[in-house]
Amino acid sequence: MKALKACVAVLAVGTLLVGCGSDWSGEVDFKVVKINPPYESMGETKPSYVNLELDQDQPGGIERIDKKSADLDRFPEGIKVGDLVVCTVRQSDKSGFDQEGVQTEVGPCRLR
Repeated sequence: MKALKACVAVLAVGTLLVGCGSDWSGEVDFKVVKINPPYESMGETKPSYVNLELDQDQPGGIERIDKKSADLDRFPEGIKVGDLVVCTVRQSDKSGFDQEGVQTEVGPCRLR
């Protein structure tokens, strides 16, 4: 009987923890505000990336999406500052207990 109660308790806690995660994805309008060249970090060359600014009302994501960035290879060739783009945005928070917070991934993007 004690083993059965223990199993039920473990299943209940596991279900609770799994229920804490959440995901969101959608297309979001941005404006290109800066294109950054490749850079060195800890002896490793990092790729060019693009700084973005939200160009629409706040979408219904897990957390606010204001200014974001994405690697240049997530954009069409010839992108420039001032261009308006639509990007796929994915947010995930697998668990409220992981101390990592919400992870946001931006791209691919296309011109509007």
